[in-house]
Amino acid sequence: MSDNWNTYLTVIDNKPASFMLDMEPWKDGSNEMFVYLYRLSVTLNEPNENGLTCDKEATKLYEIEDSIHDALDSHYMFVGRITTNGRRDFYYYTDVIEASKLEHLAETNLENYSYHFSRIEEQNPGAFYYEFLYPQKSEMQRMINRQIVNKLNELGDILDKPRTVNHWIYFNSSESSHLFMEKVQKDGFLIEDQDSQDVKIRLRISRNDCVDFHSIGDVTDYLVNAAQEFHGEYDGWETKVFKEPESLFSGLKRIFKRGK
Repeated sequence: MSDNWNTYLTVIDNKPASFMLDMEPWKDGSNEMFVYLYRLSVTLNEPNENGLTCDKEATKLYEIEDSIHDALDSHYMFVGRITTNGRRDFYYYTDVIEASKLEHLAETNLENYSYHFSRIEEQNPGAFYYEFLYPQKSEMQRMINRQIVNKLNELGDILDKPRTVNHWIYFNSSESSHLFMEKVQKDGFLIEDQDSQDVKIRLRISRNDCVDFHSIGDVTDYLVNAAQEFHGEYDGWETKVFKEPESLFSGLKRIFKRGK
């Protein structure tokens, strides 16, 4: 289990789904012996209207989760969980084919819950993790968006104020970049710059948009998908910080305060 954990929201079978995931469980190569995957699926007692956890039950489940994980030994590796459609699924890789200890801990700690314990067969170790749990490009970009938006918020940015936002996209051919440009120009994007770097073509485009999490997420979802449609790769965005202009009264108040 690494120190690099993150969360993201997506949709499974038209239902909201919340993921918490270890982003690098096999980073240093020391966990290659964990080849058996188990799922502990817990039915929520009090799901909210979206099928996710309410605050009260979330706190209770955190306590149960900590209790189980504190008791597990080095034969188990917790890689993440999904909450969706009134249930929470926990995923564990292990180096023992019979995960009896995990099953016993579930029985002990989940006495007030309905749950199901099962093994997931994989053709190759880690296949389920990378194909189902690991975020897709648009979801990964939303995770990056959240970090940028949080930083802008800390700097006092007016997130819902439209402003120029620059985006970078890379392509392997001029044909792909031109098809992409034709598409995004129809949706209001301006072509700011295009140059070649090594064997790739770098494109910078811009549009006036708000940068609150949901607004910029819709924009990057569109651009990630459009780039992939033409075999390109979206590489992120940047903007200037916009703050509320200081009022004349505030300025005068500070001047008089200094004069005291």
